[in-house]
Amino acid sequence: MSLENFFRYGLLFDPVKIISVFLKDPYKWPAVYLIAASVLFALPAVFIERYLRKVRGSESVGLVLQSVNLFLLVTFPAVMVYRMQAITPDPSAHQSRRNERGQSKQIMYPMNLKVKDLYYFLLAPTLCYQLNFPRQKNCRQGYIIRRFIEMIFLFHLMLGLIQQWIVPNIHKSMKPINEIESTLLTEYILKLAVPNHFIWMIFFYWYFHSCLNCLAELLRFGDRQFYLDWWNADSILQFWSRWNIPAHKWLDRHVYRPLLHHGYDKWQARMTVFLLSACFCEYLIAIPLKMFRFWMFFAMAAQVPLACLMKRLFGDNFGNIFMWTSLVLGPPLMMLLYFHDYYIQHHRKDSSWRLFFF
Repeated sequence: MSLENFFRYGLLFDPVKIISVFLKDPYKWPAVYLIAASVLFALPAVFIERYLRKVRGSESVGLVLQSVNLFLLVTFPAVMVYRMQAITPDPSAHQSRRNERGQSKQIMYPMNLKVKDLYYFLLAPTLCYQLNFPRQKNCRQGYIIRRFIEMIFLFHLMLGLIQQWIVPNIHKSMKPINEIESTLLTEYILKLAVPNHFIWMIFFYWYFHSCLNCLAELLRFGDRQFYLDWWNADSILQFWSRWNIPAHKWLDRHVYRPLLHHGYDKWQARMTVFLLSACFCEYLIAIPLKMFRFWMFFAMAAQVPLACLMKRLFGDNFGNIFMWTSLVLGPPLMMLLYFHDYYIQHHRKDSSWRLFFF
């Protein structure tokens, strides 16, 4: 497949192209604006906590203020993206835990309500706040250099694979699905499955191992459990609880366990977690593409009942096979669906073939 791609399209890898895209108009960098906005929206959270410390018995007011701040944090990126053109070419704060903190002193509430503590939490590779994060005594410069070299190399490797493999196949299949034969559509999915899965594996190592460990070493952050052996998961549910430990801990701490505490059973709490994850996944895709199709939402939401059905029919024997099949075939199918909808919305007037009308 690699030789066929090279003989047909030649060498398409161009590391300068992505740089030229970003430097084309330095005054229109939405990512920079959004990162700056996220930093600014974090400041009111500290001021609200300071206000709650001074005015006791005002939990309801604090809840309203924090809810408004979170709502603005979620909606502001969407408004920014919808108002700006794309850069691509045209075609719990009061809970205390005792942790090892190196030689530094333990922080007690309300001494943690400082801007520097807030920004350390924002930079640290974790989503769950603690009064005292586990810390190391010093940084290992050799370790940081190795992780940084991995980050640079793997980033360009992913970029080259996308330019060489993904982009030509996507351009080749840019037709409405109702105009593509079923055999040809299957060929497109299989041709995208191999490079897409390869890129996904590289991205996993690049982000969860190289980037997060490099950031943790720079900040002397002690907790380095960013993933578990998800490749040995015996179900798709176990996979989601192992491959992204920071997100899993956040959902477990702030969604799953509170639901159990309020009387919901495990199945209801688990389904709520997946629905919330599906909403965020759809949000991350729909806002940049400026269209809502809910393909990702339904794909995520259907995994809980589908996993239960597979376990009832086949037991645990085929769980790992089903998990790997979903990882290999699911992403290219989602990619084709979203790109075809994007193509129809921007280049075709006829949208009668689409399932949703938004």
